[in-house]
Amino acid sequence: MLLPTKGISAQRALLSVGASILDELDSPATVSGLWERFSKRDAGQRDAQTITFDWFTLALTMLFTIGVVDWDSGDRLERINAVA
Repeated sequence: MLLPTKGISAQRALLSVGASILDELDSPATVSGLWERFSKRDAGQRDAQTITFDWFTLALTMLFTIGVVDWDSGDRLERINAVA
């Protein structure tokens, strides 16, 4: 699920979906707002396989788990920039 396999294409792997989510998270957003941005972008791609909301939430959960997104002071998601 995290990486592409025989049954999961590269576009549907959770790491790929998570990267696409991070591309859309250039400013803090609610989950529903981020889903709208993501689904519009996903629909505009020619050869893209449709990503459902449950797959989107799995990828979002993975991003929380690895610590690259978090809640801001309100109810919006934001990217966490790692400082080396």
